[in-house]
Amino acid sequence: MSKKLLSLLLILPALTFCAPKASENGSLKDIPEIHYADTVLATNVNVEKFLTEVSYPDTDYSFTKIFDYYGGYNESCTEEPDSDLPPVYCIRWNAEPGAGKLVFELKEPGAERTEILKRGSNCVSFTNLLPNTGYTFKVSSQKSGKVLTEGSFCTTGHLHQVWFKDNCRNARDLGGWTTTDGKTVKYRKIYRGGRMEKWTLSKLGGKEVLQEGIKAQLDLRGHSDVLSAPAVQGLEFCAPVIEQGGPTMLIDDAAKTKQCFDFILNCVKEDKPVYYHCSLGRDRTGTLTILLLGVLGVAEGDISKEFELTYFAPRGWSIAYSEDNLIFANDRTKWACEPTASYLRSLAGDEGSIGQGAQNYLLSIGVSQEDIDCFRTLMLTQ
Repeated sequence: MSKKLLSLLLILPALTFCAPKASENGSLKDIPEIHYADTVLATNVNVEKFLTEVSYPDTDYSFTKIFDYYGGYNESCTEEPDSDLPPVYCIRWNAEPGAGKLVFELKEPGAERTEILKRGSNCVSFTNLLPNTGYTFKVSSQKSGKVLTEGSFCTTGHLHQVWFKDNCRNARDLGGWTTTDGKTVKYRKIYRGGRMEKWTLSKLGGKEVLQEGIKAQLDLRGHSDVLSAPAVQGLEFCAPVIEQGGPTMLIDDAAKTKQCFDFILNCVKEDKPVYYHCSLGRDRTGTLTILLLGVLGVAEGDISKEFELTYFAPRGWSIAYSEDNLIFANDRTKWACEPTASYLRSLAGDEGSIGQGAQNYLLSIGVSQEDIDCFRTLMLTQ
């Protein structure tokens, strides 16, 4: 991380980024502007500060640091927080009404976003950027091809957060975590988050899901709220019906957990990025995440940091509306994180690592060693 960004994290612990606000003439206000050759933070600054400063031991769950950071629903919040949302940025140029409709192109290695802008536009906003990635951008006339602005910028950060309008929250990529043998989990393969359904997604939000490249949905919820079809038409869909997270999910619903792993593996094999969720994106989603990152070889201390990122989401996503908690209650020291990790570690024999325990668990429920090895090969940099 650059000294400039580290300094920003240290002096602005409570800075958050807001969603776009349109002025009367259609321009976007209160959004940081990107200029040519800038380096910008792709991760919410509050989350980045937590991930940069906190290091947990693998097997010591006697403490948590999460409440030292400005997060989601807790007794110190005086307004609706948005630290689970990635930063929003914009690019501006001099408007040329005569150019007609405009084409905005944003490219990263291996991926491209294209958006048609209305006549006379002078700015465009975007979010969901990958950390540690180089981007190029161009705005041109759809009719004549005349370029109104173009350039490049780079991103930094630890976490690829995503947000889909209007209210699909607590969502993030599993990519970016390093393993104990020095590999890295690939981005844009597997996403976890809170509920994704038609009443949390606007029409534009559904388009954003597809624009992100997501092609499959795994709903981990129980009988009372599980979907019968995907939230976005055309997505591959799986809904095994799971009532509870933690070790209960792994033990009592072992066959359904295998169904989840098989579905995710097939999605990865077929290059269909998959989004899995329960209601909040906390317990059942967190349990499956512990298993997946464990078998990929991510350190246990980092897995518990990933679990606690749900703290940065507001009530309704970190804590259910029906719960009476005054603060976020499901940190790494409580269920579902510590009991799940301890259960997996107990399956590892003398070695005792969560990675070996996760592998032994998958083997015990009928996943083959060949499929486990395939999952690691497809999900990790070599």
